[in-house]
Amino acid sequence: MSGKRWLGMVLAALLLVFVVWALFNDAVDPFKAFGDRVVPWDSYSLTLNPRNSKAVYISDKLDEFDAYVIGSSSAASFLPEVLDAYTGHHYYNMFHYGADSAYDLRLAAWLLEQDPDVKQLCLVLGLNEANLPETKSDALDSGWYPVSGESRASYWAKFLFASPHYSMEKLSSLRQDTLLPQAFDVFVPEDGTYDKRVRDVEPIGSLEDYLALHGGDFPTAESAEALTNISPCAEAVGQIRALCAEKGVELLVVLAPVSESQLSGYTDETLNEYYTALSQVTDYWNFQITPLTFDARYFYDDSHTRNDTIRMVLDRVFAPDDEKWPAGFGVYCQQGSPVSAETLRTLAAEAGGKHTETVPILMYHHFVADPGGESTLLSTEAFAHQMRLLLEAGYHPVAVQDLIDYVDRGTPLPERPVLITMDDGYLSNYTEAYPVLRELHIPATIFAIGCSIGHEKYYKDTEFTLTPHFGQAEIQEFLRDGLVSVQSHTYDMHQEEAYESHSPVRSSIVPFEEESQEDYAAALRADIQQQNEVFQRFGLPAPNVLAFPRGYHETITDVILKEAGYRCTLTTDESRVNTIVQGLPQSLIDLGRINVGPETTDEQILAYLSRTAD
Repeated sequence: MSGKRWLGMVLAALLLVFVVWALFNDAVDPFKAFGDRVVPWDSYSLTLNPRNSKAVYISDKLDEFDAYVIGSSSAASFLPEVLDAYTGHHYYNMFHYGADSAYDLRLAAWLLEQDPDVKQLCLVLGLNEANLPETKSDALDSGWYPVSGESRASYWAKFLFASPHYSMEKLSSLRQDTLLPQAFDVFVPEDGTYDKRVRDVEPIGSLEDYLALHGGDFPTAESAEALTNISPCAEAVGQIRALCAEKGVELLVVLAPVSESQLSGYTDETLNEYYTALSQVTDYWNFQITPLTFDARYFYDDSHTRNDTIRMVLDRVFAPDDEKWPAGFGVYCQQGSPVSAETLRTLAAEAGGKHTETVPILMYHHFVADPGGESTLLSTEAFAHQMRLLLEAGYHPVAVQDLIDYVDRGTPLPERPVLITMDDGYLSNYTEAYPVLRELHIPATIFAIGCSIGHEKYYKDTEFTLTPHFGQAEIQEFLRDGLVSVQSHTYDMHQEEAYESHSPVRSSIVPFEEESQEDYAAALRADIQQQNEVFQRFGLPAPNVLAFPRGYHETITDVILKEAGYRCTLTTDESRVNTIVQGLPQSLIDLGRINVGPETTDEQILAYLSRTAD
């Protein structure tokens, strides 16, 4: 073989390798550089590079949106659904990895140029925007070429000949994908935000417990540093404001809440330089130092604020006269009039009163004349005695809705609140316990099994006898009186194995051992729908509180219940001290209870009630 022919074959082979390489990357397209046509997976590409993929994603959807969130991770929790509700606009969150005010300027310019219908931009700033120069990272982290200004040829070549391991990783991840977010698909493409379904059902209790689990995510700075990018950041913000003014677009600038651990890295003098520089170019809301700063539970980690914390921020921005949150929570700074870090600290201290409550929960089941030693039975006399014991000891029974109002609106709870609950929906809850509750004016919540409501003799449609459950007449009296709330113990996920003809038997709300997430989700959603239909048939409001049968549940259970509108869930874990936190609905998830049976003494009840956390 001649040397020329051999060289030609080598070059042809190399060319074939490059062609196959390019075709492979084009087809799999992990960065959504070529439209993601063959293996579409928006959440994956947004996770890999949100700067590029978000711009590509919305490029053919600009007519669907008329407002945008811009910023780095400080902007991640500004949920479009909340902004939409307050502004009447349709928002998309364009936040990206890496603080980069120069990129924010280019992105704002592109959005204003490409979308003539833009009505509002929300620019969110943290501390890193004033601390880091323009990000110069891996070329594959850059933005879409119409935004970045890069040539189309350079852009395509970069992604066509990127390492094929990116494409192989996408195919591998596709095989591992589940209903719940994983490290490779942490975005919600439809609105541009992080998929925080798992973190947002994470039970939150005492600050001590929270830090025991997540304290490593909140490192304290060893020494204070200067903010080295203040002037370029302020200049970029000023240019964004000028662009908005030119287009007649409203600009909302918000300094997002900062955790104490991140704040510890900077002196007040440095912060004041930042606030003053911004004040020279724009009005802005400053939430960097508030009472929330000093409670890690309002943050996912050192640099990511909880979605529900930002709900509080937006409440303050768009409803400043609403007194649900303290007046010192967030300050509006008009151009030329910054508020100092020292003043913010003072306001935070003045507004930072108690924002948690410890709420013990008692759990009852069935009431009989002679309970014997069965743990779920209790005599009427013992129940009446215990209710009087609570009142005499200075405890104030509250309704579940009171807990929800405390979390949602900061509505105060009485001193020493306690919640009374009953599981299963037995008729004895009405005939024996209800007269006691009514006499003493004590609210209570009954968790009814939907398929058993109104069944006085038989277990469902079998001939197996069961303990009678209350029905329509009793429910009507509960509704008229308003003292007892009926909530969910599932429709039919508390089955008795001995009475069922099928297998496996769903004796609790958790998935079967080999059940897929998809099948389990379908089963739980069907049960929720059946429970809603039963409640509607009996004239009950749709349930939004659920007690887990046997106390068992899993993360996917919590996620699906939250998606279905459930606000509060209860377990049978008596070791947990229930700390309810204003503004954080997660603190209503997986609350613990003590089961009160015939062997439970007054001393045990009082000892349980007296436990506190914060």
